[in-house]
Amino acid sequence: MGFLILWTMVVGLLRLSGVLSAFSLVAPALLGALSSTALYFARDHRTLEYDEDGYQEKRGGKLLEPRKWSEFNECSIVKDSFGHQKVRLYSERDGPHSDLDTSAAGLDPYAFRDFAASRINKGVPEERSSDFIGGLEREVQRGRAQWVADLNESFRDYQVSGEMFQLMARGGSRPKGFLLSRFLSYMVMPNYSVCMYVQRLEGPRAKDHVMRLLRVIETQRDQKDIKWSWLLLLGDERVPDSANRLITEFGNREIGLCYVNTVNGETVTSPNQLGRSMANQMRMNRIVSDLRRRKYSGV
Repeated sequence: MGFLILWTMVVGLLRLSGVLSAFSLVAPALLGALSSTALYFARDHRTLEYDEDGYQEKRGGKLLEPRKWSEFNECSIVKDSFGHQKVRLYSERDGPHSDLDTSAAGLDPYAFRDFAASRINKGVPEERSSDFIGGLEREVQRGRAQWVADLNESFRDYQVSGEMFQLMARGGSRPKGFLLSRFLSYMVMPNYSVCMYVQRLEGPRAKDHVMRLLRVIETQRDQKDIKWSWLLLLGDERVPDSANRLITEFGNREIGLCYVNTVNGETVTSPNQLGRSMANQMRMNRIVSDLRRRKYSGV
C-alpha cells in the first residue's frame, strides 16, 4: 500500500495520464506484495515441531527455546480476539502460560490439545472419541453462547477441589458482536468474569452430587472473583425427582442451573435469570438436539 501511495504521488507530480500511467501501478503493487511476503517469512512466519518430550517453535528465521511437556501442568483451547483457536499451556494453574498456534503445524487445535494433555497428565487419553462433550466444547467455542457471554477458553476434565468437571469454559460477560454491536457491547456491557461447568448427573444420590458441585462452584466464585457461573448437568434419563426439586427451587442469582436429557432434549432450569438464559439464549437443548442428530460428532 505504501508503494502504491508513493507511486501515485509521483505520477501526480509528473502530471502523467492515460493508460500507461494506470498500468504503471502494477509495478509498485507487485513490489509491495513481494516485500510484504518476504517480511512476513523473515519476521512473523511460525513453524511448530513437537515430539514425545516437548516442542519447539520457529518464528521467522529464529528458533525459539525448546520447551518440555514436563514444564506445564494443564492446557486449554483459547480463542483470540480474531477468532483463531490456539492451545494454551499453563506452567501453573491460571499462571504463566504459552500460546501455540497449531496451524503452524497444520494441526487441529483440539487434537493437539489432547496430545499435549496426555503428555502433561499421564491419565488423559491421547485421542478422545468423538463424544458429546467434545461436540459441546466445539459449539461453545464457535459462539453458541455468545449472546450471554464470550466463553473463549475451555478445558476438558478440569479438576478442582476433588471434583472432575468434564468441561469447563470461561471468559467474560461482554459478548463480541460485529462492528456496531461490538462497539455498543464495549461501551455498555460490564466485563465480568464468568464460567460454565459441565458434568454428567447419574446415580441414586443425584441431589447430593449437585449440592457438592455447587459448593465447589461457590468456592471458585469467591476465590477467583467470578461474577456469574453456570452448571450444565447432563443425563440420559429424566432428571431424578430430588435433583429436579433442587434445580427448580434454586434461588442463588449468581449461579444458573440447567439439566438436559441428552436423549430427548428435555430441559429443566433454575428459575433465576442465569438459569433461564441457558434455555432461552444459550439454547442448550438446541445444541443437544444438533449433536444428537450428528451422533455426537465433534466435527
